[in-house]
Amino acid sequence: MLTARLPRTYDPEPLRRDLDALRSIPKLPQAGPYHNGEWAGVALYEQGGALEPGPLDRLQPHRPTRALDLAPALARVLDDIPSPKLLVRLLTLPPGGRIGEHRDVGVGFAVGRLRLHVPVVTDPAVVMMIGAERTHWRPGELWWGDFSQPHWLRNDSAVTRTHLVADVEVNPALLRLLPLDLLFAHDGGPGGMTLHRPPLASVGEEDLVPFAGVFTLPAVVRPLLGHGARLTELARPARVELRPRGDRLVAHIDEEPVFAMYRLDARTFAVVGSPQGLLFCFDDERTPHQVQLVVRGLPRDLFAAQLGRLRGELVPEQRFPLAFHSLSKVEG
Repeated sequence: MLTARLPRTYDPEPLRRDLDALRSIPKLPQAGPYHNGEWAGVALYEQGGALEPGPLDRLQPHRPTRALDLAPALARVLDDIPSPKLLVRLLTLPPGGRIGEHRDVGVGFAVGRLRLHVPVVTDPAVVMMIGAERTHWRPGELWWGDFSQPHWLRNDSAVTRTHLVADVEVNPALLRLLPLDLLFAHDGGPGGMTLHRPPLASVGEEDLVPFAGVFTLPAVVRPLLGHGARLTELARPARVELRPRGDRLVAHIDEEPVFAMYRLDARTFAVVGSPQGLLFCFDDERTPHQVQLVVRGLPRDLFAAQLGRLRGELVPEQRFPLAFHSLSKVEG
């Protein structure tokens, strides 16, 4: 199963009125080499709540942006989707626009992130293919699609195709909206499912001191945590220094904060802004000597995946054991 309609339908008229209110917010071209820049959008949820996140925003969870303040109908739709929100965008493709075939990295049940669509403006002449399946989703309908599969889009209509696209974390409430045959296919399939877990409560900076230290991030996984770095930088290993800051561990590369982590249990940390198919697991909560990077539901070639060119099958789980040196020993 490549697509599934979920049991939610929204009145498209208020959603279209929100589009008029959002005209004052500049649309930004979407990433990827498989279009010519006309595929653009406005972020409704982004890390730090920024329309264009900077380095420090990457240390923050996804929050509503000021654009969502202008779009109350879209906000109600998002409130009705019962799972934690990651990146949420309002994406547009003008008449004649094309998005070439590609596959999206980091979405799927194993990694714990699903991509949902609510069409706002569309037309039967819009061609969207997922695998060998042509889709036609009507305005106001809520759909899941398996965008880890090859897909492409061509707007042969006279309207600007506009979809609300929400990346959400998998949790039990969301699973109750999905068809049973889809759940059965993924629950026992390769990788299974990664369900969202809330952060460990009452974590203070002093609790994170044992995890202040240094490890080397292999080049093979750097595209996961590059956050805008050039491919030439991502092609080599990086020395990562973890420093406690409040209830988070902040990872620095070359003295620059690159990503942050929050605690799930005594020895496990998730990456802020990422689904929980990406984890750092320490061997001990008091004197760790190793940290294991766990990556679920992603391909081996992450460089090609960043360009929408997934090679080979998605791997249910990959583990990268990394030597860890406490900061006190490094400085001493």
